[in-house]
Amino acid sequence: MGTPEQAALQAYGMSLDEAIRLTDAHTLTVQGWLASRSPNAEKFEGLGVRASSTGYKVQLLNLALGCGFPEQVTEAEISDEIEAVKNFFKQRNVPWYWWMNRNPLPKNIGAILEQNGLKYIAPPLPAMVAPNKQDVRLFPDYPSNIKVWRAASIHDLQMASKIRRIAFGFPEGEALAYFEAMESDWLSDESPARLYLAGLTESEPVSIGAVIHALGIPGIYVMATLPEYHRKGFGKSILTRLLAEAARSDGKIVALTASKAGAGLYAQFGFKQIFGFDFYSIKKTDLKFYF
Repeated sequence: MGTPEQAALQAYGMSLDEAIRLTDAHTLTVQGWLASRSPNAEKFEGLGVRASSTGYKVQLLNLALGCGFPEQVTEAEISDEIEAVKNFFKQRNVPWYWWMNRNPLPKNIGAILEQNGLKYIAPPLPAMVAPNKQDVRLFPDYPSNIKVWRAASIHDLQMASKIRRIAFGFPEGEALAYFEAMESDWLSDESPARLYLAGLTESEPVSIGAVIHALGIPGIYVMATLPEYHRKGFGKSILTRLLAEAARSDGKIVALTASKAGAGLYAQFGFKQIFGFDFYSIKKTDLKFYF
């Protein structure tokens, strides 16, 4: 059967370590881009941390991303930067997560974060990859009457915002115009993002998903289906189209992060977990992701 390293080379055309490194960097890059594109977005740049805030009172839309302090930085300086990050989000008056990269520096950053009032959120968020350009004939079937289309209008973006808001359980009144507020990012051919919708008619979509390119590979993002349409093939239809879009790129792998509920769907399309992202928060919360 071979080693995991040999299996990775055969499946992905790269070593397992390289797939992990690339998925890690791609994911944090895209999350930073997404959180920086809203009209009221602000950024924080520190010695070892960067943060992006949309300004929406939605925890997963305000993120401190990664940790990479130089070796000579003292623990006191790290603590000062942690406090600066906390103050950045406090001034924005938004909930937030610290989304940690795969190999943070220093290695004991978790203990330092907890000493400064942050709490670890378990379990880790699965990072999954699949080979790009798979044989679509091997993908699971979905009902032939489901239509899938690329977002092409403000109406499409408005419906996408509604679907994501309901499916993700956003607080009442928050992120009402998430997609349409970033119109060019979702409708322009010059953007790294491609947003798709699915439904029985193009006037009433019930499911969404996006492909976003960064660092030479495509990733799957914002996968969401209205609760009453779960397990009816809409997620499969979207993911099939997204992987067809991803296959147009030269990237050897496709990356995503998966909720517990979504991991089973992604596994049907050849995705395998290769590591997990760690999260921290000011408050002990349930981490619910639907990427």
